[in-house]
Amino acid sequence: MGSIAKEAFKGCGQISTPFIPRVKSTGNNDHGEELALDTRSLWPNGSVLTVKIVGASDFVKSKIQQFANVWSEFANLTFSFVDNGDTDIRVFVVPGGSWSYIGTGCKGVPQDQPTMNFGWFNDQTADDEFSRVVIHEFGHAIGCIHEQASPVANIPWNKPVVYEYYLKNDGWNQAQVDSNVFAVADQANTIETTFDRTSIMEYPIDPSWTLDGSSAGWNRVLSDQDKTFIMQRYPKTGIVRTTNDGVYLVNCFKGDQISSGIAYYSFLGNNDGQQPTAYVDVAKGKNITWEGTPGSGTFPDGNVVRWSIVANAGSLPTYSNVGTASNLQEHWNVYKDSYRLLYEVDGWKCYTVYWCF
Repeated sequence: MGSIAKEAFKGCGQISTPFIPRVKSTGNNDHGEELALDTRSLWPNGSVLTVKIVGASDFVKSKIQQFANVWSEFANLTFSFVDNGDTDIRVFVVPGGSWSYIGTGCKGVPQDQPTMNFGWFNDQTADDEFSRVVIHEFGHAIGCIHEQASPVANIPWNKPVVYEYYLKNDGWNQAQVDSNVFAVADQANTIETTFDRTSIMEYPIDPSWTLDGSSAGWNRVLSDQDKTFIMQRYPKTGIVRTTNDGVYLVNCFKGDQISSGIAYYSFLGNNDGQQPTAYVDVAKGKNITWEGTPGSGTFPDGNVVRWSIVANAGSLPTYSNVGTASNLQEHWNVYKDSYRLLYEVDGWKCYTVYWCF
């Protein structure tokens, strides 16, 4: 990513309170985090959240509704947009930056005050800007925090450069930058994936802002990790999980050799390129048919993973809930994956067919 143009770089900084209720933008810079959730701020799964939009033209209102509903394609949450009465979320469209309270922190806000604001939308705003900002802020509203605040982000900030940038472009002092950019959430109160630079909750990071030159580009849509993570936390059907382990059902290839197996990860999420915590073959010399007939595999430690996947799962869309799985300790939902390369080891390439969480 090249340098960040002030006139194009608008976003959201973080202001923390004892309950981490609000993420606020006061200037033209959006920096963020991987997808992570504050466990104290999650709505009950299956909630219908009422939303009132104040101060927007009909066009802007329609765009806010359109892009907010992207989350509902993957999370078991529904946004009900109303014009009157008390609401869970109140979106104002007035100058002053874009920000949102986090999750159920909205409950503590008086009904005559906003829980979210969009500070620069008008009828000329482009769709990609509506997508970037609305999906991001509604991510906060359902409990997601900023990427840089995640306990596992470990961004090696070049702090003097970041301080200088924010002072010049937003008028922030060091205390404001510390709070909005460098603050890290308490591990005990978060559920997070490994670092996902493509997350909608991650904002552009210029290479000069980090000691190792790492950066993040412009993220305007949900990443695959965003989708799978929010599906895990707000599942439309099946089991609601609070732990982070799970398995991938994989097909593997090495030259003319093939196999199928179960790849267990103690932390399931954004595992591309990572070798599993444990692995067991369930078929050698062939790829099994995962669908239709229940199956099982036994790891060397004696733990047994069992799965049952509907017969037509192969024809269903990616991210569909297609069955159930379990080991000796817990039960998982099974979701269809995109047959992407998960990891390589000793010349083998393993592709994920389904993931179980």
